[in-house]
Amino acid sequence: MPATKAKKQAQTIISIDEFRNRVGQMRQDVEEAVETIGRRAAEYLPETQRQQVDEVIDRFTEVRDDMNKAVGSWRTDVEKQFGVIRGTVDKRVTAIRKETESRRKKAVTGFEKEARKYTKQVFKRLQLPVRSDLDAIKRRLIALERRLTAIEKSSTKAAA
Repeated sequence: MPATKAKKQAQTIISIDEFRNRVGQMRQDVEEAVETIGRRAAEYLPETQRQQVDEVIDRFTEVRDDMNKAVGSWRTDVEKQFGVIRGTVDKRVTAIRKETESRRKKAVTGFEKEARKYTKQVFKRLQLPVRSDLDAIKRRLIALERRLTAIEKSSTKAAA
């Protein structure tokens, strides 16, 4: 039984555009009814009773104005709630994007680290130099260049 009630409630929820259309149609129907009553009253009633009809028409006009105010208020409330919901959705989407980007970066970093590690192992098995080997050779060359420079300076001083 509760499922049927929930189903009925879900079916009664309408879109904002449909709500606007229904309110517009209701407004048009009320205005047409007021005009029709006014015309018929003028045709059928004697002059003395037209004042009563005018009062009824005025009351209809008041009801229409009240309805317009209520609809305007509802519309403002619905638009405000829609804005709040939209803001909440935007925040959630932004948070999800940030988290997705963060996870992507972590995954790529992890993948790159594993790829470097695997490549290093393959190069070592193939007995090819890896970065650490090249860095060690570079350090040794720099040390040798410093020694040569020191030897050249000392030999220049000894020759002079």
